[in-house]
Amino acid sequence: MKRKTLALLVALGLAPGTFVRSEPAPPDYTSPVTIERLDVERLRSGPLVLDGAWELSSENDHFGGYSALVMRPEGEFLAGSDAGRLMHLPRPDRSDAPPRLDKFLNFERADKTHVDLESLTIDPATGTVWAGLEWAQQIIRFGPKLRPQSQVRPPEMKDWGSNSGPESLVRLSDGRFVVIEEHSPGHARHAALLYPSDPTEGAEPIPFTFMGRSGFRPSDAAVLPNGKIVVLMRGLELWLPPRFPALLLILDPADIEAEAEVESRFLARIEDPFPSDNYEGLAVVDERDGSWSLWLISDDNFASYQHTYLLKLRWDLRQKAGGKQARQKARR
Repeated sequence: MKRKTLALLVALGLAPGTFVRSEPAPPDYTSPVTIERLDVERLRSGPLVLDGAWELSSENDHFGGYSALVMRPEGEFLAGSDAGRLMHLPRPDRSDAPPRLDKFLNFERADKTHVDLESLTIDPATGTVWAGLEWAQQIIRFGPKLRPQSQVRPPEMKDWGSNSGPESLVRLSDGRFVVIEEHSPGHARHAALLYPSDPTEGAEPIPFTFMGRSGFRPSDAAVLPNGKIVVLMRGLELWLPPRFPALLLILDPADIEAEAEVESRFLARIEDPFPSDNYEGLAVVDERDGSWSLWLISDDNFASYQHTYLLKLRWDLRQKAGGKQARQKARR
């Protein structure tokens, strides 16, 4: 009974919605977003080193619930929320400029089914953005100025879970797209689609199954500079407050075939003592210095006991190359 009660409390905390109050406060659409760098150690998991951590906060009603993250061509992040809102976020490791909140979808609608944005991907050459929406099981394409251009409700996604639909959406460098469903019917299996081109222009997808890890669900994905896909997997442990361990897995698009069960490779695990929360957004940046940075943003579910964290994880490829050269020299 205690476990059932705990599960109910967690479910209520994570569920969208607002309790009715006798005198609701007027909405706040003007408060700024503050960003504070956290004092953290340079922790390591797999090849990734924690290179920076920040906490974002605001009383603004447009703030929170971030479940998608991309880097735009001009060098700032774009974060999307499951309430259909945007945050323009300058890189905090290079800029002191404050984040800016913006409208993306029609957030005045109270119906979550119209605004539940869960994934973003971008063409870095043009700035074109694609968004995946749960409940509606929809993909929308936006121009560089974030104006809608086209949309589609793929019939292959119509039976995906209403609250566990296209959580992961990536555009590969060759113009193909991969979409992964959050829901799993068991055994860490997730329905997925590979599109040969833009899904909003009528492309027919190849269905396959993404093999994740038991106890975790995909919450976002991004393309690495080497063409492989890194998938962010979110777990849930029922405590008060709940805990959200995260995994990062590698999916190789070269392994995708029609109806195939595509395995993934473990990259890293992000949990305590890392700043830990409900990480749902992932972006990858090629730093052009022999390293990549993986950026994670957490979804606070608009709950007072959760946080909006931004992590920078550094993957130094030169260390791997240096270690290989040292081993070869030792063998000689």
